[in-house]
Amino acid sequence: MNNTSHFPLPDDNTMMPPMAKAGESGPQVCAVVRLYLAIIDDLPPEQARLVLQHVQTCADCAGEQRLMQQTTRVFASLPASMPSPHVDQAVMAAITARANGQKSLVGVLGRERGRDKSGPYGQNPVGVMDRGHDRSAGGSRKRGAFRWGAMASVAMAAMLLLAILASMHFSGGSIVPTPQAFILPANLSWNGYVVYHSETMIASNGERYSVNTYHDLGSGHIHVETVMPGSLDVVAVGDGHMMLGLDMMHHVAQWGANNWSVDESAFDLAQIRSDMEAHRATYLDTDTFRGQAVYRIRCSNGLVLLLNMHYQPVNVLSGAAGPGTGEPMYDTLMLMPLSHVSDSMWDMNVPSGFHMGTLPAKP
Repeated sequence: MNNTSHFPLPDDNTMMPPMAKAGESGPQVCAVVRLYLAIIDDLPPEQARLVLQHVQTCADCAGEQRLMQQTTRVFASLPASMPSPHVDQAVMAAITARANGQKSLVGVLGRERGRDKSGPYGQNPVGVMDRGHDRSAGGSRKRGAFRWGAMASVAMAAMLLLAILASMHFSGGSIVPTPQAFILPANLSWNGYVVYHSETMIASNGERYSVNTYHDLGSGHIHVETVMPGSLDVVAVGDGHMMLGLDMMHHVAQWGANNWSVDESAFDLAQIRSDMEAHRATYLDTDTFRGQAVYRIRCSNGLVLLLNMHYQPVNVLSGAAGPGTGEPMYDTLMLMPLSHVSDSMWDMNVPSGFHMGTLPAKP
């Protein structure tokens, strides 16, 4: 069977521990997942998918992922720096020593390492590097084993760094990123997607009604259906310029039915970028919403937009303060490929059998 992974499959004890299967859980599974999180950008798509599936169902691992992402943002936001003056002094001292015929530290270390070919048990202290070229054990090891071993070392180092940063965070020496460190990826786009959300509203007379919305985030087309069972069913279809309202119970059509539309500014990516740059919108923190890790962004209207770890809309909160607070506006919110939605959803032709008139008042 052909292996199309980024790295050849390892075959010795230098490899990463095997990934758990979908649905498995437990401390051992979490320990392995956290190693893979440290190198997730280098994983094949299938392994990355398994890691993210686990994170979405495990609050502890989601917390580890957030810490890793925060750490990445901290280092990315650090200003460029010049070497310490001590570095210049050390270099000048080394040049002077060499000019005076003195042994350099580098030369001494090089000769000492060359002289000592064995460790305390007769093994080369270089370790993994030399084992990768050892022919005496019945054939050479595959390069994949070394590369996976190196990746495992990187993962271990990353986890150690996170542990240090976490201890600093809880001991008062925090290196927690400021809200300004959060930046939406430059190549992020929601074009080609339709956001669907359903919302339960209460009319002035106390009756409940539902508002179901389909919004093409690329073209701006919108389809809103407002339903109060037994008494109201109004569909509004718009293209950003005109809005056609249709009373589905009485077959009445009306142009300019803008009051039957909904406010979709929370899903205007260009506006969100602009508001964040102008500090009208503010990144708050990361949190967990219905079992998945989310970023929280307070929009200019005071509502809090939730984005998943792929920067896609998850929900909108009203009355949100700290983590875990606020009420979700939408009972359901889904992001769907545009190809999954029928073109008829955006049809702004007056259907046959409808006559022009006035729509009923909005509840």
